[in-house]
Amino acid sequence: MDSYFGKGIRLKGTLWVKGSVHFDGEFEGEIYSTNHFVIGKSGKVLGNIKTHHVTNMGFVQGNLFAENKVALMNDSRLVGDISTYHLIIDEGSNFEGRCKMIDEAPKTIKEEMETLERPVSKKVKASSTSDKSTAASAETRNGFQLKKAAGIAAVVLAIAGVTWLYPKGGDKLEPLIQKGYSLVAEKQYADAEEIFKKALTISRVEPKVYAGLGEVYFEDKRYNDSLAQFQRAIDLNPANGEYRVKQAKSYSSKGQLKEAIDSYMQALEIDPKNGGTFYNLGLLYLEQGELEKAHEALEMGVGLAPDDFKTHEALSALYAREKNYGKSIAEINEAIKFNGDEPRLHLILGKLLLESGKEEDALTAFKKAANLFPENFSAQIRLADWYYIQGMLDESLITYEVAENLDSGNPVVQARLGRIYADKNQNKKAQAALEKAIKLNSKDAESHYQLGKLVSSEEKWGRAQSLLSNAIALDAKQAAFHYELGKVLLGRGNIELAQEKFKTALGLEPQNSNFIMGLALALVEKKNLDQALNILLPVSKKEAKNSEIFMAICNVYTKKGYFTAATGYCEKSLELKAGNYETMNRLAWLYAKKSSNLPKAFELSSQTLKAFPSRPEFIDTLSEILYVQGESDKAMAKIQEAINLVPNNPYYKQQLWKFKNVKPKPPA
Repeated sequence: MDSYFGKGIRLKGTLWVKGSVHFDGEFEGEIYSTNHFVIGKSGKVLGNIKTHHVTNMGFVQGNLFAENKVALMNDSRLVGDISTYHLIIDEGSNFEGRCKMIDEAPKTIKEEMETLERPVSKKVKASSTSDKSTAASAETRNGFQLKKAAGIAAVVLAIAGVTWLYPKGGDKLEPLIQKGYSLVAEKQYADAEEIFKKALTISRVEPKVYAGLGEVYFEDKRYNDSLAQFQRAIDLNPANGEYRVKQAKSYSSKGQLKEAIDSYMQALEIDPKNGGTFYNLGLLYLEQGELEKAHEALEMGVGLAPDDFKTHEALSALYAREKNYGKSIAEINEAIKFNGDEPRLHLILGKLLLESGKEEDALTAFKKAANLFPENFSAQIRLADWYYIQGMLDESLITYEVAENLDSGNPVVQARLGRIYADKNQNKKAQAALEKAIKLNSKDAESHYQLGKLVSSEEKWGRAQSLLSNAIALDAKQAAFHYELGKVLLGRGNIELAQEKFKTALGLEPQNSNFIMGLALALVEKKNLDQALNILLPVSKKEAKNSEIFMAICNVYTKKGYFTAATGYCEKSLELKAGNYETMNRLAWLYAKKSSNLPKAFELSSQTLKAFPSRPEFIDTLSEILYVQGESDKAMAKIQEAINLVPNNPYYKQQLWKFKNVKPKPPA
């Protein structure tokens, strides 16, 4: 080997060299060699190489022209094109570029070098003699190879006449780079890519250009391409920690978390006081579930960048994950201190306060978020949810309507509006909102269920059955869906299938008294009255304040004709829930059947009819009371009102016949 450039030597310009050369330093520019040019494992060349024979064991970014042979060895890397007569690519090498095989060189490298004008001054030539002697002296001492290498390098430099020049086009390059990054900031990624590629035609050795392309590809989710570009930027400027952070984010987006952590660690070796890098590393650990490491990284980030709200927010989320609400609230308050105009932070604070039992403080936080940005959809939704949970339907409705104005096509808003309208008995508005919610999101099982309940209350059994069946198909584990479908099937007279649905609901929630009452109702329809009582009576002992259970037992005893027992359970139900019109009507009817407590019966019946003057069953009860009191003419007139409402009802016609033809028993 005629010349050797040792590790640590850095050169820039144009290099002409004769003989065989081993290069382990860093060089930027153009290289012309007459014989064999070897780039060692630690060698890095940014520029084109023209030679007779080139062997690459390090890193080259530029085009290679070799009149004889190019050899790319294991672990080497070449970013550029190749023109050569003979090519060897070793396993494990990395080659990014094109290759052209030539028959013979148009002019040998020796001939080309003879015709080139080399800018070698007389002063440099004079010094070369001294350098040569230094090299010869050093060569005799076998124990000082580094001095020998430095001496030889000096000789080669003198002979070759290296010129220390910056690449041409620098005055054009920087404006392009600035424009490219400006376009990235404006999210005009396609335009930015064109600008950065144009910059590459001026210089292929500027790391900011490759980093810019990396950002473009990252935003376009072309993570393999972004990694390649960030790696080129790192190769050109290994001391830039930001490039490694961006490389880490690309790895993370690909799911290569180990590689991402390695890149963050390398960035921290370069700049151990960068709080932002610790923040990103903490998020990555958090994603992996490595909470101790996440704690350490985020606390380092907070310590190094105490005014960075994002790091406080992330640390707050970590404490919340551990149910440490005190510290979590403290950290989110720190984040708010530095970015108080961000509604998201106030929403997080409100949620944390709510989970820690501080409801009034939570409401203040939610209101703050909504007031900061009335047009912020998330803030309005969260506040509306809070009102709804607290049972404040009017406030909740107002806030949901604000959210609807912000995003009328949001299925969640429509679904929640539907529920509130239903709770407020505004059924038409509820149905309209729920229909819209289902149209916007056909997979919304809850909206199918809620709409099915509303339609069922209007006895539109076919539509109700279809909606509830859809709800079950979407989510078969919701017991309420099966129960409601059971009620619909019972209304349609399909008792057996209804009973199965009630049993399914009970299988999912065995202690639910509503489901037990549903099953009892099916058993009553099947005339299995004793079986119905057997499942209802134990529940009445467990739930002694459940008015509906006592009413269900009352109805079974009524079916059995045990009016005294039925009256007792009905009175208990009304005592527990005064003002229930169904119970009041049933009790009035029982009093009439027993011909007892008729003044109370008349009072109860009158109240029910005042509230619901067109309910035929309520009209029938009053007509029965009048009949028992001996006022048959009034009884006939009243039952005729019921017949007018439902002309085909045989029971009411039977009542009319009784009032005309059968004298009532005198009251007891």
